[in-house]
Amino acid sequence: MFKNWLTFGMSAYHTPGFQDTSRLMTRAFHGEVVYMEPARSLLHKKNFDGTLWHWKSWEIGEHNTVVTPPLSVPKRLDILSIAFKRQIKNLDDQLSHHWGNDWRNETVVYVTNWTPYQYRIIERLNPKYIIFDCVDDVLSFPYGWNREEVVTAWRRLASRSSCVLAVSPTLRDQMETLLNRPVLLSPNGVEAELFMNPSSEVPTGLERNGNQIRVGFAGTLNHWIDFDAMLSIVDTFPEVTLFLLGKEGQMASERHAQSYRRVLEHENVRYLGAVPYEHLPGHLQALDILLLPRIPSKASASSNPLKLFEYLAVGKPIVVDGVPITSDVNRLVYTTNEKVTFQDAFRNAMVEVRNPSKSKVRDRQAYALTRTWEQRVNRAVTSVLPTHTLSVGANQ
Repeated sequence: MFKNWLTFGMSAYHTPGFQDTSRLMTRAFHGEVVYMEPARSLLHKKNFDGTLWHWKSWEIGEHNTVVTPPLSVPKRLDILSIAFKRQIKNLDDQLSHHWGNDWRNETVVYVTNWTPYQYRIIERLNPKYIIFDCVDDVLSFPYGWNREEVVTAWRRLASRSSCVLAVSPTLRDQMETLLNRPVLLSPNGVEAELFMNPSSEVPTGLERNGNQIRVGFAGTLNHWIDFDAMLSIVDTFPEVTLFLLGKEGQMASERHAQSYRRVLEHENVRYLGAVPYEHLPGHLQALDILLLPRIPSKASASSNPLKLFEYLAVGKPIVVDGVPITSDVNRLVYTTNEKVTFQDAFRNAMVEVRNPSKSKVRDRQAYALTRTWEQRVNRAVTSVLPTHTLSVGANQ
């Protein structure tokens, strides 16, 4: 049985306003968990408020530990890797103290393609079982990553991994070509029961006002969101109030940023900011229609948005554009095609709002219950070592 799960995370564990795959996968493992936050560079710190050698850790529950790495020393300042080797020795000692000297035989190491340069730590640490999870086509995002360096890092991670996952068929095919090895299709998941059973209280700011139809988007407001599609809804349907829930991220261009500002300035739009994850289900349940409008792009075609599964667990009508929808989900959402515009899809969702269907709510939630993070962890760990007896569940 795998007793332990070691995550090399995509973000700090307590990052407010959103959750990511690495944290949600970690929450779903039943056993001892260590979550490694991303390293911070010595050169990027204005004030020396970290350590060079020691890994700070604190417990966040009976079986959960978060670890903050020491400040990373750039290779040009650590030519012989003396500082790096000492850091990894300290990490190995800490894991051995935490889990015992045999921890490599009992631990799954989890890393995503968002943190390619963790390969240096992982190679030096030399774990036995690694899950490499490809969750986005990050090279298509406007972040200026060095493609050659990133692909080299991914290949080094993949060469040591027990299994490689990808969240969509398009991303799977792309990564198989880049990595020259098999990649397993494993769509994202959801904490279904959390989103199905929120508090009965209507969150402040979402109280109904007359015949107002409350429409919402929850997620990072950034370069992949189609703000023009949002604007078309509030311009066309005066009875709609659009609520935006999420933190602001990087925009694709100045034109894109202008579209976002026009949405914020609209009289029928309310920006509620980043909502804590534990409060998000209540906010979504208070809305009438949930939006997921992404700009069609290479990155969107490779995506499998977490938000879609959270929306399905809520059960409300969902209007989707710009992301691939599988045939089993297509019947559960309102989406666009060559003959159906985003506004048309929205009108269809409005029909359901005015004629509520309990069966449609049940169907969406039933689907979400087949796509939980626990099930995804189970499948991933099974693919690492099928002969192991597994113990996977909710780690609250």
